[in-house]
Amino acid sequence: MTRRHDPFSSALASLRARIEAGRDAPGQPIVIQDEARRLRLSTTPVREALGWLCGYGLVERGPTGGFFAPRMEAADLADAYRFRLTCLSAAAELGDPQVAATADSSGPVCASVEGVMEDAVRATGSSALLSAYQRIASRLAPFRAAERAVLGEDDIDRSLLLRHPPEGAGPRWLEGLQAWHQRRITAAPRLVMVAGRLRDDVDRGGEATP
Repeated sequence: MTRRHDPFSSALASLRARIEAGRDAPGQPIVIQDEARRLRLSTTPVREALGWLCGYGLVERGPTGGFFAPRMEAADLADAYRFRLTCLSAAAELGDPQVAATADSSGPVCASVEGVMEDAVRATGSSALLSAYQRIASRLAPFRAAERAVLGEDDIDRSLLLRHPPEGAGPRWLEGLQAWHQRRITAAPRLVMVAGRLRDDVDRGGEATP
């Protein structure tokens, strides 16, 4: 998908990481010349990378040209959580039912719920489902800090959610994810507000305050 060790790959990796970290305010212009200077690259690979990110849904193109940080209102955020849950539900249906029946009490422990979710989708072998999942996961990535601030680390039984065999998801695991997502859907207005506040605090060089 990307070329390694070339200006385009460098620009793409840096810009994607910046956007997924939520460093830019929604609708804020992303100036090609400024990013090229920051990355010490020419404008061509930066423009190509922004075009790729625009197609991926992580950057918006203005009506008269130019690129902008993506906008995400509360309703959009809630819909994004619903779609990620839809992807995970599809992954559970595609999983091996024999493995799924024992997935509640066994399986490796992963470092993050996000990592487990992607592993569950990847294990289906469906490239289309994985691509859809990764796109929505990237759009939700900027809100992880707000999720921790608003909902806390242990808002659902993480010991259950962090256990997942690679071939399938058990019923209790999926129920846990449904509850995990529903809390975020309900909290979407506050998550949008807190994400903006955290970003402003970082920009001012202070500590983030939820």
